[in-house]
Amino acid sequence: MELSPLIKKIGHSLVEIRVRALKSIVCKLDHSLISVSDIVQEKMLFVYLLEWFNFPEVPMQEEALELLTTLSKHPSAAQMLRDVGAVDFLTQLAPNVEPRLRAVISGTLDQLFQLPDLLPIILKACMDIMQCAWLNPEFLPSIFPQRRSIILHETVRCLKFSVFPWLTLTNTDRHILSSNESSLRSNNPNMVRTTCDLLCDVIMQDFPPEIFLQRPSIVKSLLSLLRVGSGKGEPRFLHSQALSCLRQLCAGLRRRLRFHQDPSFYSTKHDPVSQNSSFSCSQEVRGTQRSQASSPGVECSPRPSVVGRTGQRARGDGQDGDAASNSGSSHRGGAALQAPVQTPQSPADSAHVELPDLGVEDVLELQLQQLTLAQFTVAIMEHAIPLLKTEGSHVFHRVLELLCDAIPLLGDSVCELVWDDRSLVGMELKEKLQAFMELLGDILSYHQSHRADTPHSSQIHHRMAYMGTAIFTIKLLQTILPTEKAGDNLPESTATAIFHLCLDTSLGSLLPSVQENAVAYLEQVNSDHHDLYRGVTRAALWMESTCNFLKEGEKNWLELLELADLAIDGLPFHQHLPIVKECVHICSYLWKFDQPSPLLQTESQKLLLKLLSHPLLPVKTETYTCALNLVKDSVGIQNVSRQEQGSCDGVNFLLHYRVLYEISAFGLQDSAEKVSCQV
Repeated sequence: MELSPLIKKIGHSLVEIRVRALKSIVCKLDHSLISVSDIVQEKMLFVYLLEWFNFPEVPMQEEALELLTTLSKHPSAAQMLRDVGAVDFLTQLAPNVEPRLRAVISGTLDQLFQLPDLLPIILKACMDIMQCAWLNPEFLPSIFPQRRSIILHETVRCLKFSVFPWLTLTNTDRHILSSNESSLRSNNPNMVRTTCDLLCDVIMQDFPPEIFLQRPSIVKSLLSLLRVGSGKGEPRFLHSQALSCLRQLCAGLRRRLRFHQDPSFYSTKHDPVSQNSSFSCSQEVRGTQRSQASSPGVECSPRPSVVGRTGQRARGDGQDGDAASNSGSSHRGGAALQAPVQTPQSPADSAHVELPDLGVEDVLELQLQQLTLAQFTVAIMEHAIPLLKTEGSHVFHRVLELLCDAIPLLGDSVCELVWDDRSLVGMELKEKLQAFMELLGDILSYHQSHRADTPHSSQIHHRMAYMGTAIFTIKLLQTILPTEKAGDNLPESTATAIFHLCLDTSLGSLLPSVQENAVAYLEQVNSDHHDLYRGVTRAALWMESTCNFLKEGEKNWLELLELADLAIDGLPFHQHLPIVKECVHICSYLWKFDQPSPLLQTESQKLLLKLLSHPLLPVKTETYTCALNLVKDSVGIQNVSRQEQGSCDGVNFLLHYRVLYEISAFGLQDSAEKVSCQV
């Protein structure tokens, strides 16, 4: 119910509107249409109630003061009244009202001066600590006394998001979850398969996804299915079924996380619609879901019927007719849900649909056993990453999809402070993440170093698996590990795998951003490997430029000179000396024109000077030899009979003072006899 417009009318300038608004709120409270908890967060209500006595005409003084007294009994309202200055205001107001109203004001002031009850606060603090703890619930009672000081004195800083708001379940809901969990632990593969289908198509559509973290038995059973041997036949099929369920759960958790993180969805009142996915699903989505009555696969399912009827399936969310089997009222997220009235049934029918009473839930124990979002994500990686070594392409793709869906959850629940967090939660999480990275390094090495005699189809699988694992590894590192912290936290096997990934030219051409990020991590982890990578990259560029320089085609002189420059840098590797002759002839040609391009002349001259001063003796000798041959061809005696103009222009490139200085100062003095003789 939207109360803001009504509360605003309490401060209206017209007395009739103020009176009607105050009477409306008091009446709603008296008849339980609203509760005190619904309005304690409305700050303006307290302001308007105090300003009620500042108007010239002040009717209903007793009702306004009694409403203040009622609100002041709530701790949040009392704090808000103190914040808006109610103590000073009521103290000054008391002498100006009738004696009988002074007693009401005194009662309100007593409530404002009363200290809050510390026991609920302490219990809530303990609950928050336990919900955020990374401890294994099974061992919690035995190790809590020894580690109590660690938990209390070391603040957990690495968790962005811990647990979702707690949701209670009806007896029907609990029976549905219990039945599915027991079916997942069955020795019958067909029953397990059918249960996984039911979870994907029905249960996970109807229950809020956080239910499966707050009661993690089903999640643990699904994860245990991933540990089944990867042989041929049914176990591999169960892998696929479990992976589908976990993927759907990850997608649902991402949606719920966005819901809780969006401030526009915030409400001080728990709305059953926001906490029950059955209300939020559209009719179109409902129409696409399979029911137990219409699906042949479910009709022949060996799984026993949860609700004991063959009609329309129960949604399992406490919103259908089966909720009537519960002995009490149903609650979901703190809101009472009343079961619809059903037609009378015979005693036999009643006995048929009645569910066993599972008793009252021990909420404290359940909350201690629930999984945090980080625990759930780490558990998925712990069970799924080893499957990346599988030889089956289909299973590998499904596993990789699940891991990629889990990464956003990890990024939303764990921050980069995990590498410096000294709390028990942070240290254990850090160890697990490092173990994952080390395992990924081993898997990358496994797929990269397969035997040469491996069948072609298997080679294709290993190559695809290597690229997929590499992409996931870099994505995981970007999510949780800042590059500046990689040197201290990245395992050696992972660093070696990243080095090999950086040298993978096909991966770099296909996914350049992945390789760039890998290089950034390599630079922080191993400077020697990074220098080697840079040298190899430069050598590969020089070799490629040499090939492009030697190709025939239309000549763009600037591009050609740039390629020639890179080809000269690569001479120590390929030692293809004909490139020297080609470069000298290009320099000679560009200096022949009457109106040459200054830019081309400058760039070609730099090229010639680099060749004349090259550290390799064969290159330097070849340069002087080519230059000498050009001089002989241009100014030789054979040109006397030629009447062509500019026949001697081929030596113009040697007549510049920089070139002459290089030849006379260094060429003549060169220790190599072959060079000095050419000069």
